[in-house]
Amino acid sequence: MLKVSEELLTKSKIADALGTNPMRVTRFVERNKINAVKKEGKRELYKLTQFNALKDELNAPESNKDTQSHGFSKDDYILTLKQQLKEQKQQYEQVIESKDETISSLKETIETSQQAYNDMKDQLAVKDSQITDLTKLTNNAQTLNLVDKDPKRIQAAHNDAETKPEQSSADEKADDSTKESPKKHWWQRWGK
Repeated sequence: MLKVSEELLTKSKIADALGTNPMRVTRFVERNKINAVKKEGKRELYKLTQFNALKDELNAPESNKDTQSHGFSKDDYILTLKQQLKEQKQQYEQVIESKDETISSLKETIETSQQAYNDMKDQLAVKDSQITDLTKLTNNAQTLNLVDKDPKRIQAAHNDAETKPEQSSADEKADDSTKESPKKHWWQRWGK
């Protein structure tokens, strides 16, 4: 170790004298706002006596180092943790409350959709019965229309309907006999 004196030293020389690294000395200077006694170009020179607090900090037991470096005690740390726990609990309760509101909203939406589905189903049943009723009315109107016509016409139309199937089968037989053989292409005739 260097001799403790009133001579001016750089940060790295002070670190060597205290048995620590230069970065720690730099942090200590920034944290405690220690001003350089003299500046030579870019070099800042300090008195070693300005770093007695750093020397005490380095010699203190580990538990004291932690509390001093963090700037608060164990009791403060416990209070901070309790506060964080309380805030997290409130956030959790808000999430649960929000979830319950969402579930009840979705249930209402399902009930509304179910009611709309049932209404449409009822409307469809009414529409089907209306179509059935209209079909019956149309058939009755056609029947009444036929009854209003001349009975001879009805009989003639009825007789025509009965004879048409017989005539169509006779026409088919006549058509079969009058059919010509299918036309042959030139290559089919050439081979004979």
